[in-house]
Amino acid sequence: LTCIAIGTVVVSNAQAFSITNHSFEDPALGSGSFFYSPTQMPGWSSTATGGADRGIWNTSAVGKDGINIAFAYRNNAFAQQLGANFVANRTYTLDYLQGRSGGSSRGTAELWAGGTLANGVVTGGTLLASNTVQMNSGTMDPFSLVYSTPGSGSMIGQPITVRFTGTTESGESYMSFDNVRLNAVPEPMTMVAMG
Repeated sequence: LTCIAIGTVVVSNAQAFSITNHSFEDPALGSGSFFYSPTQMPGWSSTATGGADRGIWNTSAVGKDGINIAFAYRNNAFAQQLGANFVANRTYTLDYLQGRSGGSSRGTAELWAGGTLANGVVTGGTLLASNTVQMNSGTMDPFSLVYSTPGSGSMIGQPITVRFTGTTESGESYMSFDNVRLNAVPEPMTMVAMG
């Protein structure tokens, strides 16, 4: 739990979720080395469409967190279903770094409720929010994806999955991601009721 200030009121029930290998430091890699095979990325469920075109890279990219970043080529993805469920009347913020490894390319961050996760694909779940960004620079830049749950609905009580995909556009190249974090805070009316 985290304390946050809203106006003059301090709220102590902001929640940070645990994401395994959130900064892709596992496995430990030598300078310039790749974890680049059909083997699943540590902590993540991943696809390797058309080959092993996703993985982890020890790179000198500007703005990265730690030593490694994750990358995905066209139509490849990686995802993680967290050990937590969606709660009503919360604002969820997915923060992450995104960059591109070659040419102007786009990548997408997604937030899913429910379903089953296998090989980087969510089956039977509901895509709640997504953010597709086209990158032109070679730096790792910060982005956020925000979703607020309603007071009721089919997504409430369902497992949370975060997912990242490479471009779906022909002719585009690799997309990189790093430092994935998810937090939730109660909606203002919920905080008033709690007070």
